[in-house]
Amino acid sequence: MITADSLHNFFYPQNILLVGASSKPKTIGYEILKSIIQFGFKGKIFVVNPKSEEILGVKCNKSIEEINDEISLAIILVPKNLVYDSLKECSLKQIKNVIIITAGFREIGEAGAKLENQITEFAKQHNIRLVGPNCMGIINTDEQVKLNATFAAEVPHYSPISFLSQSGALAAAVLNTIKETGYTFGQFISIGNKADVNENDLLEFWWKDQKTRVITMYLESFDDGRKFFDLASNVSIDKPVIILKAARTQSGTRAASSHTGALATKDDIVDAALKQCGCIRVKTIEEMFETAKAFLRFGPLKSNRIAVLTNAGGPAILCTDEIEKNNLTLSQLKEETKNKLKEILHPEASLNNPVDMLPSADAKTYREATRILSQDENVDAIITIFVEPVMINSFEVIKELAEEQKSNPKPVVIVTFPLPHFWEKWKQEGINDALILKSIEISPVILSNLYRYYQRKLNSRKTEETLNEKSRTKISNILKNVKTQNTDNSFLTSKECNSVLKALELPVVKSKFFIGKEELIKTASEIKFPCVLKISSRKFTHKSDIEGVILNIQSKKELISSFEKLKSKLKKMNILKDIDEFEIQEYFESEVELIIGAYRDNSFGAVINFGAGGKLVEIIQDKNLALAPVSKSEAMELIKSSKVYPLLTGFRNIKKIDITKIAEVIEKVSLLIFEFNEIKEIDLNPVMIKDQKIKIVDYRISI
Repeated sequence: MITADSLHNFFYPQNILLVGASSKPKTIGYEILKSIIQFGFKGKIFVVNPKSEEILGVKCNKSIEEINDEISLAIILVPKNLVYDSLKECSLKQIKNVIIITAGFREIGEAGAKLENQITEFAKQHNIRLVGPNCMGIINTDEQVKLNATFAAEVPHYSPISFLSQSGALAAAVLNTIKETGYTFGQFISIGNKADVNENDLLEFWWKDQKTRVITMYLESFDDGRKFFDLASNVSIDKPVIILKAARTQSGTRAASSHTGALATKDDIVDAALKQCGCIRVKTIEEMFETAKAFLRFGPLKSNRIAVLTNAGGPAILCTDEIEKNNLTLSQLKEETKNKLKEILHPEASLNNPVDMLPSADAKTYREATRILSQDENVDAIITIFVEPVMINSFEVIKELAEEQKSNPKPVVIVTFPLPHFWEKWKQEGINDALILKSIEISPVILSNLYRYYQRKLNSRKTEETLNEKSRTKISNILKNVKTQNTDNSFLTSKECNSVLKALELPVVKSKFFIGKEELIKTASEIKFPCVLKISSRKFTHKSDIEGVILNIQSKKELISSFEKLKSKLKKMNILKDIDEFEIQEYFESEVELIIGAYRDNSFGAVINFGAGGKLVEIIQDKNLALAPVSKSEAMELIKSSKVYPLLTGFRNIKKIDITKIAEVIEKVSLLIFEFNEIKEIDLNPVMIKDQKIKIVDYRISI
């Protein structure tokens, strides 16, 4: 069985073998060997190159077979047509960890994919863990390892942050600008085509790795979204997991036949899944690394009241806007705090939050004011903004604030706009561990990330509920019967859907089903008027599209007449043969219409959706998604985050409803699709609310 421990030698190798190292400068085979040597790798280095005696002072072997030592990690750099043979040689040498830097595989098309599959299959058969192909390599800046097995120009300073990049080019951009950005991390890996080792493997490895305190990932795709979700739900309780996921604008790839499926894009699902499992999704590289640094410096933020300290009004106003956008609040400063500030600030300074000290505030004033704000019990974190005036020494101000950031028990975020010479001096001084931002907008975003993470830890996922055995057996029998009778396994009839929902003990509107006029006459006496007449068809599941619904029928006579007219119309349309039966429902007039739906995503599995329902569902676009199964508290969160929620709390003539009743329906629907893999989609639309009652009026289930 493959475990996370199988990745250990990628980051902590005792020695390294380079297969295909080159003697030609500026080639990848040369540059990677040079990087390993120059960074000071602590282990032994072996090289295979049959054409050279030595490269950069390292003796060359003619083949892998010549080497007597047990090898921890092999890096393959040979042309793609030689990769398979090199991997076979590694196998004969019992090498279990291999990085394939070489490109020209799946990323170039069918021929490359075939070769990659051949390599992957061989690796699996011989219990070899592969990174790549088409990747940039690995870095570990730990002093005990000192490994730079990449061709990047720069290497970061050490910090207990681990960084995965699916893109080699993006990783190169990050590494090549390290001197300017000051980003730090301990472990880095470029996973390329993910032939074997993927984000799930790294997530589990870094969870157990004691040198990793914060996990950061740039991803373009998920190999197994559900596995990532389940893993991250546990990992994020112990360590922050920060994800920069690209392709936000890409629409879902599958053609959805339900309202629920049509509402959500692939990115909506990713967004919901990451939020639900406790990961922090960021929008930029800067936000990812600065948030990671903030976790190291401050840890999670337990409350969201922010004080802003500034020497300029405009930036403070922008900062306040961003505080509100990011679900933070401005602290209400105590009078005692204002009085203390008054003693040290300019007479014309503003003592309200944001505190504007005016351009004359110097280093000493900034630090003293920061300390005073931190002593206020209404302040959870402080954002300090410094715009450099010509008469103030910017270096001294930022240096004082950086020292205060280290010693203050509350988070102190520094935002500064100094003149260019400041950064040159700052780098010369080597002060890299302070969190100093160059953007007003990003400072509240980072504090919001710390706060959301803490809230998630308080409310970690608890979904131990399952369907009761009686419900499970009933539903299982219904679905078995549908499969027996219906060979194309598409949609359930309305009657079958109704039976499934009743088995779940959901509040379905009272219905009766019939086929012909005689059966209708018998059935009519069992339904109260007014009532609704509907078609029931596996083929036409959107009934209103073919005018297959007649509302507000007042009498038995009108019901029979409506049935005759409907049947005649269906006959003229030549679709009567596609109607399985007809349905009579009690008429239920609603104040609010909801949709509760579920469907199966190829990567993340069962997804649940809640929002405003009815005919305009796809126009209103009230999407509130979660991966199934959801707990009662998660269902409540979906309801509270919806556009329709204000109506449910009581609005004008609409009475407030007990939303726990809606949450129970959401929870049961999520269990239904989670426990029955044959169910593809569920649409309960509309779910009607009136006089604090809930009724499911229309329903669709596909298998």
